[in-house]
Amino acid sequence: MLIQGIGAILILAATTLCGFAFAAKEKYRLKDLEEIERGILLMKNQISYLGTPLTELLEQISWKTEGITGLAFQEISRQMEERRGNSAEEIWEGAWLKIGKKSYLTAVDLEELVSFGRTLGFIEKEQREGSMDMLLHYLREKQEGIKKRLEKNGRLYYSMGVLSGLLLVITLL
Repeated sequence: MLIQGIGAILILAATTLCGFAFAAKEKYRLKDLEEIERGILLMKNQISYLGTPLTELLEQISWKTEGITGLAFQEISRQMEERRGNSAEEIWEGAWLKIGKKSYLTAVDLEELVSFGRTLGFIEKEQREGSMDMLLHYLREKQEGIKKRLEKNGRLYYSMGVLSGLLLVITLL
């Protein structure tokens, strides 16, 4: 009887934690997207008003952003300073694909970031700003969608974890 009780508690705890994990995944993705938006806004402002060189700009942004975004900007800046013969596009793509594996970003999010990177070194300032605006629009749209989904499904994830645990415990007993 004691072993069954302990097993039931462990099952209930595990399924409840799974529910929390599903909700947390969306929250972490939202935070990553917000930090990327912040970094791109900083980049846009620096390019528009100060004309800061790209490597210096990316280094400054890496200090002002947190988490995976700061690491990505720092890695891109470091690789651009080393000048290994890679283009800005290749460095941007490689860094985001490498660091993106450690983040909560989806493949679509990474594809948008990579496509933005294709405009870094080759087009004029106005076109680059337009490209930044498109990326910012995408980021804001995704953030709104995640917020709505969390508002709608956040409690559902928690409840489903608890209820599925209770269902398993009742079934097994």
